Amino acid sequence: WYQRRVRGGALALCGLLYLWQFPHFNSLSHNVRQDYCRAGYHMLSVVDSRHNALVSLRNTVALIPLCAAIPFTGISHCSFSFYSLLVNAYFTYLAWNFYRDPNKRTARELFRFSLVYLPIVFGFLAIGYAFKERTSADDRHHVQGKYMADLCPVLPSNGPEHVSRCPVTHSASGTCPVKK
Repeated sequence: WYQRRVRGGALALCGLLYLWQFPHFNSLSHNVRQDYCRAGYHMLSVVDSRHNALVSLRNTVALIPLCAAIPFTGISHCSFSFYSLLVNAYFTYLAWNFYRDPNKRTARELFRFSLVYLPIVFGFLAIGYAFKERTSADDRHHVQGKYMADLCPVLPSNGPEHVSRCPVTHSASGTCPVKK
């Protein structure tokens, strides 16, 4: 069960959390920058408020291709790319507003959405993973008529009498590798 290499899905999730933290904390620090200043902390929101907002915008933009690539790692269905695009577009829109006019209102809007961003995206990931597993299981069943064999492992013969057939080889020879 242990593997020595890190899978792409794990890296994508780490990247998602890494990129999310900047708009979250930069918008929060913007609203409390007076307290940082009084305490003597040299935070980006105190030193350069415009650059603080630019970092938030840069990271929300970077979330778009990252989330679009997540289905290629195998941890979610391709529909995740579409649903995450909607969420990321709104997140980027809020970050753009914060960049254009860095004030308490735009910072608060960005911060509040960042609080619900992760539950929404991880919810889409979970739904996408469940849908991916279900569709891949359905695909495995439909390959080479396996679905019909699974539904009815004992197929009748063409003759008037019904002969039990092997669910694996479908032969009526009576030798079946599957033990009953």
